[in-house]
Amino acid sequence: MVKRRLAACCVALLGAAVLSCSGPEAAEPRPKNVIFILVDTLRADHLGVYGYGRDTSPALDAFAKESLLFENARSQASCTFPSANSILTSRPPTAFLGQPKQALGIPPGIPSIAEILAGRGYRTAAVSASPVVRNTKSRFNPTGGFGRGFSIFDEACVWKAAHCVNRRASEVLAQKDERPFFLYLHYMDPHGPYRPPEEHRKFSGGEVATDKPFIRQGNPNPIGDWLYKAKPDPGVTPAELQHLIDLYDDEIVYFDLRFGEFLASLRKSGLLEDTILVLTADHGEEFLEHGHIKHCRTLFDNSIKIPYVLRIPGVPARAVAAPVQNLDLVPTLLDYLGVDATGLRLEGRSLRPLIEEKIEEKEAGDFRQFASQGSLRSASDDRYKLIHDLAAGTWALYDLKADPGEKTDALARERRSFHRLRESLTAWLARTEGVGSESESVRKASEAEKKLRALGYLE
Repeated sequence: MVKRRLAACCVALLGAAVLSCSGPEAAEPRPKNVIFILVDTLRADHLGVYGYGRDTSPALDAFAKESLLFENARSQASCTFPSANSILTSRPPTAFLGQPKQALGIPPGIPSIAEILAGRGYRTAAVSASPVVRNTKSRFNPTGGFGRGFSIFDEACVWKAAHCVNRRASEVLAQKDERPFFLYLHYMDPHGPYRPPEEHRKFSGGEVATDKPFIRQGNPNPIGDWLYKAKPDPGVTPAELQHLIDLYDDEIVYFDLRFGEFLASLRKSGLLEDTILVLTADHGEEFLEHGHIKHCRTLFDNSIKIPYVLRIPGVPARAVAAPVQNLDLVPTLLDYLGVDATGLRLEGRSLRPLIEEKIEEKEAGDFRQFASQGSLRSASDDRYKLIHDLAAGTWALYDLKADPGEKTDALARERRSFHRLRESLTAWLARTEGVGSESESVRKASEAEKKLRALGYLE
């Protein structure tokens, strides 16, 4: 009897020890830090890992293979403002329209991830080459407004190439501080004008047959002047348009080289071992595939399908096919950092259950991606995209599997998919913009676009 009691006691103690080790006091180790890389104007389909035929991104491709690669990701707008605002706050783009004096920053009352983490003891810093995503005013953002929550907001690299952002980021990381950190890096290299360094011209290095200086200079604005400002047709030939694409691709080549160098420095320092590294974009770029140039005009995938790569220490690498959106990044990061998101009113969802396969990919087929630009609104799932023009009252449906170039409207033959996505989009609009608010939404979007045009950002 005594032996049985002793054995039972030992079992009980062992069980208690196991429970104490697996309980909340001894949860699995969490990553300490976050480095959030946003590459302005980087469309996914110009990267090797997303199927591009050109070798533009060897370092990024290798990084994606050791990370979580989301194959079907979209941004919430095709313009830096308000796409970047949405990424940093997990709020819909329309939450940032109609601010006093048409401000472009993140308004008080909407916390960014930097503000959330700073309130929990994180050291927060940003290095931004963007003329829009700034703390202080600039020609393209006369009110600033992105610095709240950052203890450092470095603007020394505005419009400068990736080597500048890398250098300033390394200086921030070299500072002695035991606190966990959040570092936001905003690179501008693929953004027009496309002017890669001469020594890094892999595709645009040959002589181009053109008498147009703006083509040689990688400046697509004269095409935009013709399309949107009733200026004379510059008569761009297919070969000249291809040269602009070549220059754009070489901008990606140059960024990729510098990204590889930055990644190597993180490995050497050991920071990569306890740091979540995110790489995404605010939007893509158009080269007349749908009759438009640059960005800020449409919701076709040339403009909103973006790279989306997360490296999370301790999480196995794999490709994820389920549809995700930039709105999901803040909830996902907070989840992995162990930060309670209750009461933050985040529009996105944590992707942790999907990442850790606690829900199956087929269940994630119910995920939706929403976007807005001007009067356009869209809803996408794992196969179809529905685009609604609030001003014109029109609808168009695209089968992204059969027609990835979005050339043919499938609405007439895919009525069931149309009704399913229209129901989702209607519910999203009601939740984020209000029932019956279409005319007000169009007015605010129109005012925002006028402001960007007046500032010279939206040509």
